[in-house]
Amino acid sequence: MNGTCSGPVSAANAFRIGKDGNNAPIPAASPTLPQPVFPGVNDVSAAAGEALDPHFRPNVVDSFDFTIQRQITSKVLLEVGYIGRRITHEYQPININSVPYMMTLGGQSFDKAYAAVETALGCATSFAACGANVPGTAAARLAYANTFAPQAFFEAAMKPAYCAGFASCTAAVVFNQIGNLENQKVWSMWSSLDNGGFNFPRSMLNTPIACTAPCFGGSGQLTSGVGVNASTGHGNYNGLFISTKVTQWKGITLAENFTWSKTLGTGAFVQATSEYTPNDSLNLNNQYGLQNFDRKFVFNSYAMIEDPWYKSQQGIIGHIAGGWSLAPILAIGSGAPIGCGTQTDGQSFGSADGRNFFTIENCILTKPVGGGSSSLHNGNIFADPNAVLATLRPPILGLDTGTGGAGVFRGLSYWNVDMRLVKEIKIRERMNLQFQYVVTNIFNHPVFADPNASFFVQGVDPTSGGFGAVGGQGNNPRQMQFGLRFSF
Repeated sequence: MNGTCSGPVSAANAFRIGKDGNNAPIPAASPTLPQPVFPGVNDVSAAAGEALDPHFRPNVVDSFDFTIQRQITSKVLLEVGYIGRRITHEYQPININSVPYMMTLGGQSFDKAYAAVETALGCATSFAACGANVPGTAAARLAYANTFAPQAFFEAAMKPAYCAGFASCTAAVVFNQIGNLENQKVWSMWSSLDNGGFNFPRSMLNTPIACTAPCFGGSGQLTSGVGVNASTGHGNYNGLFISTKVTQWKGITLAENFTWSKTLGTGAFVQATSEYTPNDSLNLNNQYGLQNFDRKFVFNSYAMIEDPWYKSQQGIIGHIAGGWSLAPILAIGSGAPIGCGTQTDGQSFGSADGRNFFTIENCILTKPVGGGSSSLHNGNIFADPNAVLATLRPPILGLDTGTGGAGVFRGLSYWNVDMRLVKEIKIRERMNLQFQYVVTNIFNHPVFADPNASFFVQGVDPTSGGFGAVGGQGNNPRQMQFGLRFSF
C-alpha cells in the first residue's frame, strides 16, 4: 500500500484511507465490528432487527433421579421414583427496545403512576369495566380527565406545554392517551410521550431525533426494536411415578405407570424463533409458570395376553383355540395449560410493540374460576362462559408481576385405547400363517381439541360461542388394519 495515515480519522475519509499503485483511494477496514442493526439515516428507519448475545451459550440440564424397586414375587415388580430436571441458559430472545418503566421522577416510578391511573379507570376490575365511565364527547372527556389524582411521575416528567389547559399533567396524559390506557398499550403510550411529551431526552430507539438532513435517526433509528438472541431462560421439571410390572403370569404380561408431575419455565422456544420477547424484558420471571406441555397426571397401561393352554396347537381344537394373543394399550391424561392471550401481545409491560414482536402474555383472573373438566358444556369448557369472562382482564404494569406461564386454564383431559389381536396358525414345522388385526381408538372415543391458545379476545361476545368453545375432534377416529403373513 502506498501512502500512510496518522491521527484521527474524519467522517469524510473514514472509508477511504490510503492509495493503490494507480494513486486511487482504496477502502479501509472498519475500525470496529459491524453493528447488527444500522440506525436510520436521512429519516429512513431500520426495520425490526435481531442480534446475537456475545455471551450466548447452549442450555444446561441437570438431572436428579431416585428410584426404589421392590420384587414382590418372582413375577411382580414394584417401582417408585422421582425424576427432577433443572434447566438453565435456555434460549430466550429479548427485545432491548423496551419501556424503562422503573424510571423514577418526583419520587415515583412510571409503573406505579401508570397502575394508579389504570386503577382509577376501572381496568383493575375487569376488561368490561376498563374505561366504562369515559365520556363520549371531547369536552366531557376533558372534565373527566381533570378528576384524576395527580401522579408525581407525570407531574415531573411532562413538558409544561404538554400540560397546558389541564388541571394537571396527569390529566393531560389521561386525555391524550386514553386509547392506549384502555387497551394496556404501554409500549405505544411511552413511545408517544417520548416523542415530544417528556421533558427529558428520548429513551426509545423508535423515537425520532430532531435534526436537519442528513442526520441519523430522523424518524427513529428503528421502527420497532432489536431482538437479542440470548440464553437467559430457565425451567424445571419434577415428577413422581409408580410403576408395576407383571411378567408371564398365566400367559399375561402387564405394565402400568402413573406419573404426577409439574413443568415450570420461562417459555421455551426453538432457536428458529424470531421476533419473540418475554412479557417483561426487565423481569424474565414475570412469565415464569406452567409450560405448554405440562400435564399433571398421566397413566399408561399395557398388557400382552397370550393363550397359555394350546401353544402346541395339537389337533383341530388346538389349531382353533391356540396361537391367540391380545395386546391392549390404555392412555389417560389430564388437560394441558391453555393460554388466555391478549390483544396487546407484549405491550402490557412495555416489552414489545405488539406488531413485530410477540409474547406469551396471558390475561389475569381477578378471582379463581374452574375450567378444564373432562366433560363439555354444550361444546364449551366452561359451564358459564359469561361468568368466567367477567373475571378476566389484561395484565397491568405496576399491579401484576406474573402472567401464569403458558396458560391460566386447563384444557380437556383425554383417554384412549388401542389394541392388537394376533392369531398364529402352525401349518407345518417351518410353515406358519399369521393374521393381525390392529385398531387405534378402539372405542371411537372423540377427544375434542382445546380452545385456541389465544381464545380470549378483548371485547368478545361470550354468547357467540367463541369464548371457551372447543374445536373439532383433536384425535383420530377409529382406524383398523388387517394383515396376513405367511412365513416358511
